[in-house]
This record gives sequence, structure tokens and C-alpha cells, in this order.
Amino acid sequence: MSKDDAWARVAGKGLYPVEYARWLLTPWRGLILPPSRIVKRLGLKPDDRVLEIGCGPGYFSPAAALACGHLTLFDCQDGMLDIAQERLKARGLSNFARAPGDAKALPFTDSSFDAAFMVTVLGEVGDADAALREAARVLKPGGRLSVTEQMGDPDFISREELKMRAAKTTLAFERNFGPRFFYTANFLQR
Repeated sequence: MSKDDAWARVAGKGLYPVEYARWLLTPWRGLILPPSRIVKRLGLKPDDRVLEIGCGPGYFSPAAALACGHLTLFDCQDGMLDIAQERLKARGLSNFARAPGDAKALPFTDSSFDAAFMVTVLGEVGDADAALREAARVLKPGGRLSVTEQMGDPDFISREELKMRAAKTTLAFERNFGPRFFYTANFLQR
């Protein structure tokens, strides 16, 4: 990808370019989207196996890894996985694995995870319905999927649209957090 193409992607629809991934790690982001808030909304238990779909450079990964038994970093860009892994190792964390791939076809067996989450990712996938079906498939019965969206993201999916899409899967709406412009919606696998 040329620098002009990558720069256009920073503010446009689709995958965020790995060339600018470090921008997602700015401390200012914590004022609006603190990792501790996202992890609290997940309601993780110390022995949970967690899948972070679209981990990017791992902004939320250290907080999630500290709160669970095992974290799987998942992203379609190896460069993002490299940065996320580097961040976890720098904090002395080893309870994680990484896996590259497409959220529309997760490379995990059915019922592999207690929880899964994605933050400002679902709209980037290209087929949100397929990504939600796959997330539901890899969750254990009673497992939680947490989706966070932030208005201003060019791939923003409204809470209403998310609920409509999730209703076509085996996910049952559980709870909302936050205002319309920055929300988290949790769903449980039936």
C-alpha cells in the first residue's frame, strides 16, 4: 500500500493501515476509550479464555490479558499482531496466543471461548453478519460477545443496526453501556 493509500485509509472506510497503527496507542485515547472500562464491561473471570477480534496494535490487549486466564489476539494484519504481541511481552504477560485470519471465517473450533470482544472493528470486516455468526460459533453456551462502537469511526455501526444483525444469530442481547455515540453492547451465546 502506498503512503497516499494508507493515509486515505486512516480516515476512510475499511481496514486501518498498519503503517499508522501506533497512532491508535496514543494516551489521549484513554480519555474516551480507556481499556479498563472495556474490560470491566466484559465481566471477565480469571480463568476465562478470551478472543480479541481485530486486536489491532493491542491497545486493549494488556488490560484484557491481566483480567483473564488466556487471551487470543486475532487480526487480519500480521503487522498489527506483531505490535500487540510486543506490547504484551513488554508488560511481562505470557498468557496469550496470536492468530491471523479473517473474522468472517474464524480458525477456531466451535465453543472455544468464554468471551470475545471487538472494539470499532465490526464495520471494517466487510460482512458484519458473517463476523457475528462466527463469533457466536466460537463462543461456549453462555459465552459473552462484547461489541464497542464509537461515532466518528468511518465504519461505525449503530446500536440499533448491531442488535438487528445479532438477532439473526444465536446471540441474545444482554446489556448496553454508554451513550449512542460511544456504546458497548453485550450479547450471550444461547
